[in-house]
Amino acid sequence: MGTNIFSIGVSGLNASQVALSVVGQNISNANTPGYNRQTFDQAARVPQDQGFGFIGKGVDVTQVMRSYDKYLDGQVLNAQANSNFNSSQLGLLNQIDSMVGDATISLTPAIQDFFSALQAVAKAPSDGSIPSRTNVVSMAQALVGKFRTLDNRLQEIHDGINTNINSTVTSINTLAQKIAGLNNQISALAGNNQQKQPNDLMDQRDNAMQELNKLVSAKSLLQPDGTYSVFIGSGQTLVLGNNAMSLATQPNATNPRDLQVVYPNPNGTVTVMSNSLINGGNLAGLLNVRDNTLLQTEQQLGNIAIDLTTAFNYQQKQGLDLDGNPGQAMFTDLTSFAGRPENAIASMATLLSDPRRVAAASDMVVPSGTVTNGNGVTVSSIYPSLPGSYGWSSTGAPPVYTAPDPTKHPSQGFTSITVSAASTTSITARIVGGPADTPPTPGGTSYNVVVDPNVQNGYKLVDAAGKDLGVGFMMSGQLQASMSFTAVPNTAATYGKGDNSNLAQMLKLQTAKVVDNTRNGSTGALQSFATAYSSTVSYVGNQTSSVQLAGSSADTDLKQTVLARSNVSGVNLDQEAADLIRYQQAYQASSKVIQIAQTLFSQLLQL
Repeated sequence: MGTNIFSIGVSGLNASQVALSVVGQNISNANTPGYNRQTFDQAARVPQDQGFGFIGKGVDVTQVMRSYDKYLDGQVLNAQANSNFNSSQLGLLNQIDSMVGDATISLTPAIQDFFSALQAVAKAPSDGSIPSRTNVVSMAQALVGKFRTLDNRLQEIHDGINTNINSTVTSINTLAQKIAGLNNQISALAGNNQQKQPNDLMDQRDNAMQELNKLVSAKSLLQPDGTYSVFIGSGQTLVLGNNAMSLATQPNATNPRDLQVVYPNPNGTVTVMSNSLINGGNLAGLLNVRDNTLLQTEQQLGNIAIDLTTAFNYQQKQGLDLDGNPGQAMFTDLTSFAGRPENAIASMATLLSDPRRVAAASDMVVPSGTVTNGNGVTVSSIYPSLPGSYGWSSTGAPPVYTAPDPTKHPSQGFTSITVSAASTTSITARIVGGPADTPPTPGGTSYNVVVDPNVQNGYKLVDAAGKDLGVGFMMSGQLQASMSFTAVPNTAATYGKGDNSNLAQMLKLQTAKVVDNTRNGSTGALQSFATAYSSTVSYVGNQTSSVQLAGSSADTDLKQTVLARSNVSGVNLDQEAADLIRYQQAYQASSKVIQIAQTLFSQLLQL
């Protein structure tokens, strides 16, 4: 009997010692990331039949386990991936938003200053305008400088994102190797015995999974040998047993400055993982900002630069400079970047350095300034403007864009334009020579003349469909029946240095809707330069606000899921302290049982 009591006491002592060890482990790891509270199961030994009944033989600890809920852990991983997806975007979007809205580098004041400089020349376009013309050149250079500053800042963010993508892929591979290593240790220690699991190693593996989900959304599948198989994207294996696959990056074939994430194939080749396959985590957030908001911003700014330089170069070539020479391009030709507008600004520059080369005068003139049967009515000015056909065309897929051609303007190479009024509502113009008279027609090609509602006593030439031909003129009074006049090309002999007709058309570009964002897949009507930039600022601001709201919601979801998991698997120090006292008392009681058993045994020996 004493031996039985002794054995029972020893089993109780051992069980209490295990209990104290488990509680001590919990207390020690209360602040360890990823640690799950451990508990244990114990069961009474099979009793012994004593004839009169069954007497117990003590207790055994059957299992030490962790308080783990696979469902709650999966919720935390999803919430973690979603939270990091938004947080990784928000910091970058705040940078872009602050930059495009910064008044010191914003395009809006620079565009306004450039047009104000043109306005000063328009007031006095003759020889005395050299200081004003010099200011036009300076403001053009300043405007290009603003474009370049914005573009450089965006490029810095772009390059930084690519660097972070590369380092994030490296971190993903490191965590994959860690999970594979833990798989190896767990399977070696536990094998297929689900009752004997190295809890601390399993906690480390689950914590590594949470760290992995901060970088990319990943799912795990528990295998019979206790290992995790880890999958990303649409089922691409990242970890299989003790083996980890290594993701890599490579330059994009169509845009080498960008990195693509690639997945290794068994045959040694790689598969490019599109953005749609990379869900959640920092990596997806970086790719989303780079290939959407940032790219869209770069493209919209590039389109503004392309359309601004194209429109001014077009109008500049329709006029004459201060020496009576045909106008030359004011800016570099960016039309070749129409298919990839995000690369345009890097090549943007001001070509005009001589202030005398600002083409303020029209390349058309009415020599006498008088009108046949005009009764005192004269031609105030005749000028080239952007025609109704001005705009971009595209063919093919991917599209090849064709820019507006200034050499196709009716004022280029014409011989004469004769305007005749049969009545106040029946006015025609015959153009001899040039693109508007192709193929050449005897006596010239006839066009209609209509009132220009935007110009006092103004008229414009239109084709049979009513589309603006790009030639307008202003009278000192209204055209009446039988009135007519003829315009000819402006030359050095007829050139008037005080003419600002072409410059007036340049000023109209400030509000002209010539910015075409459909080239980068956007929809909507054409916009003016200022409106297009404001739309870009609004777009970035809306994206930032949207991600901020989504991020706030994701952070709340993460906190709630972490709290729910913590309620199940977290360590409560108050509870552990109570358990510590309880098991200490049990240990002491078992020791007392052993002491009594020893006493009884000694007494038996004495007898």
